[in-house]
Amino acid sequence: MKTKKDYIPSPEHFKNLTIFREYPGAFIPKDKVPIDKIKISKKHLDFPNPVDEEEVSYIVNDFCLEGWEPIMIDKDYFLTDGQHRLEAAKRIGLKYIDVIIDNTEQFIQK
Repeated sequence: MKTKKDYIPSPEHFKNLTIFREYPGAFIPKDKVPIDKIKISKKHLDFPNPVDEEEVSYIVNDFCLEGWEPIMIDKDYFLTDGQHRLEAAKRIGLKYIDVIIDNTEQFIQK
């Protein structure tokens, strides 16, 4: 998929899935985050598997807006989930992507 757009918003239903009534603020949807602000470190990834070229190509070539869910990052902007979606966004030429900020550490008992 080639696009002249620099941003494709995620459908709202994905953002609503992250609302936990018992822990408000645990996951914070944020629209239009600059892709170059997102940092990648395998130690922060939930699933630190290598990026699968076939999966990225599938996302790019068979792009489906209904499946374009936000990626997950932590409060320091490290990617925690969505490395294939992030790579696809870069290949499409996007400069911005929707994210869900995982803020659950404030709810964890120490």
